[in-house]
Amino acid sequence: MSNKKISNNRRKRRKKNKKKHFLQEISKELGITLLIVLLLLFVLSKVIFVLPKNEGYGMREALNDGDRVYVDRLGKPKRFSLIYFKQPNGKGTSIRRVIGLPQEQVSYRNDELYIDDRLVVERFFQRKLAQAKIEDEVITEDFDSTDILETKDGIIPKGKYLVLGDNRHYATDSRYYGLVDERAVIGIVELRWWPFYQIRAY
Repeated sequence: MSNKKISNNRRKRRKKNKKKHFLQEISKELGITLLIVLLLLFVLSKVIFVLPKNEGYGMREALNDGDRVYVDRLGKPKRFSLIYFKQPNGKGTSIRRVIGLPQEQVSYRNDELYIDDRLVVERFFQRKLAQAKIEDEVITEDFDSTDILETKDGIIPKGKYLVLGDNRHYATDSRYYGLVDERAVIGIVELRWWPFYQIRAY
């Protein structure tokens, strides 16, 4: 074999080895990067956010069974916020809408919400309420926070929330298991991200 052929073979081997080494380095760096990203997501999910699945039909039309949502762990509940929390009855977690805040008295009369005897419009329900009136139906049966608290004034204590499901006839909520403690609130539902074709911010 000529010296020229030997030299060419050596060059080819060197190129092949360099390429192999380069690919190994890239794979190693990608693996480390992926590991760091996964670790970061894990840490963030413990501190900043969580991506749970909605279970059941208690929040229809806002959420369907099996929808995936983005929950902000650092958010503070406001009226009509969707919150993700541990149920007071110890039966897992749930997503419901905040209706009553601490130091408030809540009542429903003729399908209208009253906070401290002042009418509060549930704008997210406007179309549903209009349809219910046409069909002579009631969305929310009359009730008062005194029924839940079993006290004369019915005022929600500090650190507690009254929550209801949007699917009022079928939802299990504060009417059944009482008020939700602020320590049981995991976070605020900010976004439905699955299914992708139904992405929606709240």
